[in-house]
Amino acid sequence: MAAFLAAWTLSLAAGALEAGAGRADITPPIGTPLNGYGDRMGRSSTGVHDPLWARALYLDDGTTRLFLVGVDLVAVNPELRARVLELAPDLVPRENIIICATHTHNGQGAMTRNLVMRAVSGRYIPEVLESTAIGITQSMQQAYDSRRRAAIGYGTAKQTALTANRRFSGGPMDDQVGVVMVEDADGKPISVIANLAGHPTTIGDGPEHYEFSADYPGYFCKEIEELTAPECVALFLNGAEGNQTVSSPEGKSGWARTEAVGRALAYRVKEVLNGISCGEATLKINSAEPKLPLTLATQLQPDKVFVQTLEINDLLMAFIPGEPCVEIALELRNRAMARGYAAQFTVGLANNYVMYFTPKPLYSEFNYEASMSFFGPRMDEWFYREFTRLMSKGEPLPDAPMAEPAQSGEIQGGMLLNLAGDPYAVGVARGRAFQEDLRLRYDNRIFQPVSTGAWYPPDSVWAKMPKFVDPTMLLVPMMGMAARPLLKGVPDSAFREIEGLADGAGLPFDAMWLLQNATTFGALENKTPLFATPLCTMFATAGVRAGADDLLVARNLDWAFDELPVVTKVTPAEGHKYVQVGFTWNAGVFTGMNDAGLTVCVERMPGAPAPVAQGPPIEMVLRDLLQNTDKYETALAVLAAQSHVRGVHVLVAGIEGKSPRAAVVEYGASVVVRRIEKEGVLTGVDPASASADDAARSRYGRVLAMTSEKRIVGDREMQRILGDRESGKEGLSAVYNGQTRHSVVFAPKSGKMYVAFPGKEGAIGPYNTISVKE
Repeated sequence: MAAFLAAWTLSLAAGALEAGAGRADITPPIGTPLNGYGDRMGRSSTGVHDPLWARALYLDDGTTRLFLVGVDLVAVNPELRARVLELAPDLVPRENIIICATHTHNGQGAMTRNLVMRAVSGRYIPEVLESTAIGITQSMQQAYDSRRRAAIGYGTAKQTALTANRRFSGGPMDDQVGVVMVEDADGKPISVIANLAGHPTTIGDGPEHYEFSADYPGYFCKEIEELTAPECVALFLNGAEGNQTVSSPEGKSGWARTEAVGRALAYRVKEVLNGISCGEATLKINSAEPKLPLTLATQLQPDKVFVQTLEINDLLMAFIPGEPCVEIALELRNRAMARGYAAQFTVGLANNYVMYFTPKPLYSEFNYEASMSFFGPRMDEWFYREFTRLMSKGEPLPDAPMAEPAQSGEIQGGMLLNLAGDPYAVGVARGRAFQEDLRLRYDNRIFQPVSTGAWYPPDSVWAKMPKFVDPTMLLVPMMGMAARPLLKGVPDSAFREIEGLADGAGLPFDAMWLLQNATTFGALENKTPLFATPLCTMFATAGVRAGADDLLVARNLDWAFDELPVVTKVTPAEGHKYVQVGFTWNAGVFTGMNDAGLTVCVERMPGAPAPVAQGPPIEMVLRDLLQNTDKYETALAVLAAQSHVRGVHVLVAGIEGKSPRAAVVEYGASVVVRRIEKEGVLTGVDPASASADDAARSRYGRVLAMTSEKRIVGDREMQRILGDRESGKEGLSAVYNGQTRHSVVFAPKSGKMYVAFPGKEGAIGPYNTISVKE
């Protein structure tokens, strides 16, 4: 019996929680650059308003040992974490060391070798990196040395006056204040942890802009330590503060605001402490280093990153290596609670810094958070997947099913691709089928124009850089940022297909989106006319003029580049089947028809006003119409509402009831609609219009002349017109020319499409018959 009691006592002791806390001053010498604001341009600090600290907590439940460290820095850069892991006492596994920055913008820089990051953090000073790392490890050793029998508890509270969304008035915010209390066997506090999502950017832009300060987290720690016990070590763990700011209590500003926010948080935390009951704890720490989504910013970002979770009984803490927007944290919390956790804290700025993370709906916003998010619009889904894999409760998200491979085959002069499934699966299959070609097109259409300087804005700093400096790896990500506002309004089905196309091709999302927008960027001021391709010619016949078909649409697409021509038949999981004719890379539609007979074509107008980057490219609008619209009038109304579009004409046609309908929507300074009234011929450009250039007058004059020769212009006659190479006409003045890449006749009533590609001698090849309904 005595032996049993001894063994039982030893087992209790082995499972008892031990904890200790320590702190070390990490304030560097005055003159060290600060980190956090680009407007400082790496200038030196001028003073110390309040000291910077490393605060560490040691926890050991008999099975799991760990250090949790909070540091008064804007971020934990890779060099700092690596040096801390080298110097850290050999007391816990290295993967059980968690280092979190409070995100004060008045902490030291000077600790990174990365030239781009040094534009904000200032010159690299090895001694600052070393002294900061030593200070952090000293706080860890002190925490271990002070360990003693402990108990732990946690609680949460609501707040509505401390933080707010800094981008949208009344926008989403995290109103949770998370609190962890660690006390010794006598009930004396060892450490208090607070978790709140709010940017520590309360310090003014006067002389204090260059003074060291822990910002409001420093005032919180000082105040809560005074409210509890002098020996207590407080830690502030920032939350998903990407788009969260803090308030100005009582309208205060400057240091008074900073202090007021810190004190208000401390008082709220103290209220929570009064309701926490501490006890034994089971600790679980999980970590992984998954690959990140592909990015254009390869010089700024790693290809994989360290992520961690810490479970204290049924509390889950998720440590994110950067600045997540609050929407990500709120959804992660919902998923954790659904998995059986009683509470969840998101901690940002942990262990690394890979910039901002925005949820998909915010990726197209023209703001700082979206611009500093480099891993594509599905980064939020990446977090949900990776962190649910680290949770010990419930079941992780299953891997997405593999997309079915595309069914492809050759047709006369081109390739026929059959795709089916949801938009993402369709995109993946297409991307895999044309992976090599897509990568080549991206290199030719985007990367090369940037690397050669063809797309440098005239008179910009980029154009004036010495030849031995290659800014390409910075300019390409910047172009990716510039293209994101064009995503605003892109239908979700198109969005998802582009995501799949990028994944299937093994390219970053931003790369694929830039490729979709190459023509738009080419038309912008300060860009070469490299991609300003007219995409001509198009015309329709209706009523008696179309014969038994009632409605026919003809189209030649001219393109300056030699591309692999592709006819794509899409059977989406939801919506209409449709067929489009284009190239390997274009997820949008230049030329297409759906199974309801709705037909669309687009033509660009040389010399027209430049597009406005305030909405989706017209090709994406047309793709969405084909999948989701069966009514001609509905489609026409949607097109007439695209006020952001400039410099293109769209031909839209369909059978409304039993009547043929066709119109051309002209996007110039205003939106103008030209229609066929009951019957007749409608051309993509009116050759009599003052806005038509000489080439358009020539080829469309020829179309009208040839259609006037026949009372009925059937599909065979349209094919003859599309192949016309009028003597004496060259280039875009001719209906069919050396740049024509496909010729198509649509018969909406029967759902048939006749498509031909250039033959070996350059003349139009034989027509293939394809039914969109089969």
